[in-house]
Amino acid sequence: MAKILTESLEDYLEAISELCAVDGHAHTKEIAEKLKVKMPSVTSALRQLAEMGYIVYNTHYPVVLTGDGRRVAEEVAARHQVLKRFFVDILGMPEKGASEAACHLEHLIDEATVSRFILFSEAIEKRSDAAALRTFLSDAMELMESKQHKFRTLDTLETGSTAEIIKIGRNIKHPEKLELSIGDKVVSCGMPLDKSHLLLRIGDRSVKISKADAENIFI
Repeated sequence: MAKILTESLEDYLEAISELCAVDGHAHTKEIAEKLKVKMPSVTSALRQLAEMGYIVYNTHYPVVLTGDGRRVAEEVAARHQVLKRFFVDILGMPEKGASEAACHLEHLIDEATVSRFILFSEAIEKRSDAAALRTFLSDAMELMESKQHKFRTLDTLETGSTAEIIKIGRNIKHPEKLELSIGDKVVSCGMPLDKSHLLLRIGDRSVKISKADAENIFI
Protein backbone atom coordinates (compact mmCIF):
# COMPACT_ATOMS: atom_id res chain seq x y z
CA MET A 1 0.00 0.00 0.00
CA ALA A 2 1.35 3.43 -0.93
CA LYS A 3 2.17 5.47 2.15
CA ILE A 4 0.26 8.64 1.33
CA LEU A 5 -0.43 10.66 4.44
CA THR A 6 -3.20 13.23 4.56
CA GLU A 7 -3.00 16.37 6.71
CA SER A 8 -5.38 14.74 9.19
CA LEU A 9 -3.30 11.58 9.51
CA GLU A 10 -0.15 13.61 10.07
CA ASP A 11 -1.98 15.39 12.89
CA TYR A 12 -2.69 12.01 14.46
CA LEU A 13 0.96 11.00 14.34
CA GLU A 14 2.01 14.31 15.85
CA ALA A 15 -0.60 13.98 18.61
CA ILE A 16 0.47 10.42 19.42
CA SER A 17 4.10 11.51 19.62
CA GLU A 18 3.27 14.44 21.92
CA LEU A 19 1.15 12.27 24.23
CA CYS A 20 3.88 9.66 24.47
CA ALA A 21 6.46 12.34 25.27
CA VAL A 22 4.35 13.75 28.11
CA ASP A 23 2.47 10.77 29.52
CA GLY A 24 4.54 7.86 28.28
CA HIS A 25 1.57 6.44 26.39
CA ALA A 26 -1.17 7.32 23.92
CA HIS A 27 -4.55 5.73 24.46
CA THR A 28 -7.37 6.12 21.94
CA LYS A 29 -9.42 8.24 24.33
CA GLU A 30 -6.47 10.56 24.97
CA ILE A 31 -5.93 11.02 21.23
CA ALA A 32 -9.61 11.85 20.75
CA GLU A 33 -9.49 14.43 23.53
CA LYS A 34 -6.29 16.03 22.26
CA LEU A 35 -7.54 16.37 18.67
CA LYS A 36 -11.12 17.13 19.74
CA VAL A 37 -12.60 14.43 17.53
CA LYS A 38 -15.05 11.59 18.17
CA MET A 39 -13.94 8.06 18.96
CA PRO A 40 -15.15 6.48 15.68
CA SER A 41 -13.01 8.96 13.75
CA VAL A 42 -10.00 8.12 15.88
CA THR A 43 -10.50 4.40 15.39
CA SER A 44 -10.76 4.79 11.63
CA ALA A 45 -7.62 6.93 11.45
CA LEU A 46 -5.61 4.58 13.66
CA ARG A 47 -6.54 1.62 11.50
CA GLN A 48 -5.33 3.48 8.41
CA LEU A 49 -2.06 4.40 10.09
CA ALA A 50 -1.56 0.81 11.23
CA GLU A 51 -2.15 -0.49 7.70
CA MET A 52 0.42 2.01 6.42
CA GLY A 53 2.97 0.83 8.96
CA TYR A 54 3.20 4.05 10.96
CA ILE A 55 1.78 2.70 14.24
CA VAL A 56 1.12 -0.53 16.10
CA TYR A 57 -2.55 -0.50 17.03
CA ASN A 58 -4.46 -2.89 19.24
CA THR A 59 -7.76 -1.86 20.82
CA HIS A 60 -6.65 -3.21 24.22
CA TYR A 61 -3.25 -1.48 24.37
CA PRO A 62 -1.77 2.01 23.99
CA VAL A 63 -0.87 3.12 20.47
CA VAL A 64 2.82 2.75 19.62
CA LEU A 65 4.66 4.59 16.85
CA THR A 66 6.83 2.54 14.52
CA GLY A 67 10.17 3.87 13.33
CA ASP A 68 8.54 5.38 10.24
CA GLY A 69 5.73 6.85 12.34
CA ARG A 70 8.19 8.45 14.75
CA ARG A 71 10.20 9.92 11.87
CA VAL A 72 7.12 11.51 10.28
CA ALA A 73 5.86 12.84 13.63
CA GLU A 74 9.25 14.43 14.32
CA GLU A 75 9.35 16.03 10.86
CA VAL A 76 5.85 17.50 11.28
CA ALA A 77 6.69 18.79 14.78
CA ALA A 78 9.92 20.36 13.51
CA ARG A 79 8.10 22.14 10.67
CA HIS A 80 5.53 23.38 13.18
CA GLN A 81 8.20 24.85 15.46
CA VAL A 82 10.05 26.57 12.60
CA LEU A 83 6.84 28.13 11.30
CA LYS A 84 5.61 29.15 14.74
CA ARG A 85 8.94 30.75 15.57
CA PHE A 86 8.86 32.66 12.27
CA PHE A 87 5.33 33.91 12.90
CA VAL A 88 6.08 34.96 16.49
CA ASP A 89 9.65 36.28 16.26
CA ILE A 90 9.64 37.76 12.75
CA LEU A 91 5.99 38.61 12.06
CA GLY A 92 5.09 39.50 15.65
CA MET A 93 2.01 37.28 15.81
CA PRO A 94 0.56 36.21 19.19
CA GLU A 95 1.42 32.68 20.32
CA LYS A 96 -2.04 31.21 19.79
CA GLY A 97 -2.51 32.65 16.31
CA ALA A 98 1.02 31.64 15.33
CA SER A 99 0.46 28.07 16.49
CA GLU A 100 -2.85 27.81 14.60
CA ALA A 101 -1.28 29.17 11.41
CA ALA A 102 1.65 26.78 11.78
CA CYS A 103 -0.77 23.85 12.18
CA HIS A 104 -2.30 24.64 8.80
CA LEU A 105 0.95 25.25 6.93
CA GLU A 106 3.13 22.52 8.43
CA HIS A 107 1.49 19.95 6.15
CA LEU A 108 1.95 21.98 2.97
CA ILE A 109 5.67 22.69 2.93
CA ASP A 110 8.64 20.42 2.32
CA GLU A 111 12.05 20.26 3.98
CA ALA A 112 13.63 22.57 1.39
CA THR A 113 11.06 25.26 2.21
CA VAL A 114 11.61 24.77 5.93
CA SER A 115 15.35 25.29 5.41
CA ARG A 116 14.63 28.59 3.69
CA PHE A 117 12.39 29.71 6.53
CA ILE A 118 15.21 28.95 8.96
CA LEU A 119 17.78 30.79 6.84
CA PHE A 120 15.56 33.87 6.51
CA SER A 121 14.57 33.89 10.20
CA GLU A 122 18.15 33.59 11.43
CA ALA A 123 19.34 36.28 9.05
CA ILE A 124 16.67 38.72 10.25
CA GLU A 125 17.27 37.88 13.92
CA LYS A 126 21.07 37.68 14.06
CA ARG A 127 22.75 39.64 11.27
CA SER A 128 23.99 43.10 12.21
CA ASP A 129 23.14 44.41 8.75
CA ALA A 130 19.50 43.43 9.32
CA ALA A 131 19.13 45.68 12.38
CA ALA A 132 17.36 48.42 10.42
CA LEU A 133 14.94 45.90 8.95
CA ARG A 134 14.16 44.52 12.42
CA THR A 135 13.40 48.04 13.60
CA PHE A 136 11.19 48.74 10.59
CA LEU A 137 9.26 45.50 11.11
CA SER A 138 8.78 46.29 14.78
CA ASP A 139 7.42 49.77 13.95
CA ALA A 140 5.10 48.33 11.31
CA MET A 141 3.86 45.56 13.63
CA GLU A 142 2.90 48.14 16.26
CA LEU A 143 0.66 49.83 13.71
CA MET A 144 -0.82 46.51 12.65
CA GLU A 145 -1.62 45.59 16.24
CA SER A 146 -3.37 48.91 16.83
CA LYS A 147 -5.87 47.98 14.06
CA GLN A 148 -6.54 51.68 13.63
CA HIS A 149 -4.90 52.26 10.29
CA LYS A 150 -4.50 50.80 6.87
CA PHE A 151 -0.98 52.01 6.35
CA ARG A 152 2.00 51.99 4.03
CA THR A 153 5.23 53.95 3.80
CA LEU A 154 5.63 57.43 2.36
CA ASP A 155 7.93 56.28 -0.47
CA THR A 156 5.02 54.31 -1.99
CA LEU A 157 2.68 57.31 -2.27
CA GLU A 158 1.74 57.89 -5.90
CA THR A 159 2.51 61.24 -7.53
CA GLY A 160 -0.40 63.61 -7.02
CA SER A 161 -1.89 61.56 -4.15
CA THR A 162 -2.54 62.89 -0.66
CA ALA A 163 -1.93 61.10 2.64
CA GLU A 164 -1.63 61.78 6.37
CA ILE A 165 1.56 61.09 8.33
CA ILE A 166 0.67 58.65 11.14
CA LYS A 167 4.06 57.49 12.44
CA ILE A 168 7.73 58.45 12.23
CA GLY A 169 9.83 55.28 12.27
CA ARG A 170 12.76 54.80 14.65
CA ASN A 171 15.20 54.21 11.81
CA ILE A 172 15.24 57.93 11.08
CA LYS A 173 18.40 59.19 12.76
CA HIS A 174 17.41 62.84 13.18
CA PRO A 175 13.60 63.05 13.28
CA GLU A 176 13.85 66.55 14.73
CA LYS A 177 15.32 67.72 11.41
CA LEU A 178 12.40 66.46 9.34
CA GLU A 179 10.24 69.12 7.79
CA LEU A 180 7.07 67.21 8.58
CA SER A 181 5.25 65.87 11.63
CA ILE A 182 2.63 63.30 12.57
CA GLY A 183 -0.77 64.54 11.43
CA ASP A 184 0.57 66.50 8.46
CA LYS A 185 -1.33 66.12 5.19
CA VAL A 186 1.18 65.66 2.37
CA VAL A 187 0.90 65.55 -1.40
CA SER A 188 3.47 63.56 -3.37
CA CYS A 189 5.16 65.48 -6.17
CA GLY A 190 7.15 62.43 -7.27
CA MET A 191 10.80 61.34 -7.31
CA PRO A 192 13.68 62.25 -9.62
CA LEU A 193 15.05 59.61 -11.98
CA ASP A 194 17.72 58.50 -9.49
CA LYS A 195 15.01 57.83 -6.85
CA SER A 196 17.20 59.46 -4.21
CA HIS A 197 14.47 61.55 -2.62
CA LEU A 198 10.77 62.31 -2.58
CA LEU A 199 9.33 65.73 -3.26
CA LEU A 200 6.29 66.69 -1.19
CA ARG A 201 3.92 69.58 -0.78
CA ILE A 202 2.63 70.35 2.71
CA GLY A 203 0.20 73.24 2.54
CA ASP A 204 2.10 75.94 0.66
CA ARG A 205 5.52 74.46 1.49
CA SER A 206 7.71 72.26 -0.71
CA VAL A 207 9.62 69.58 1.19
CA LYS A 208 12.33 67.15 0.11
CA ILE A 209 12.62 63.84 1.98
CA SER A 210 15.36 61.27 1.32
CA LYS A 211 14.08 57.94 0.06
CA ALA A 212 15.69 56.20 3.06
CA ASP A 213 13.67 58.41 5.41
CA ALA A 214 10.50 58.09 3.32
CA GLU A 215 10.75 54.31 3.66
CA ASN A 216 10.40 54.73 7.44
CA ILE A 217 7.58 57.27 7.54
CA PHE A 218 4.14 55.68 7.74
CA ILE A 219 1.03 57.12 6.10
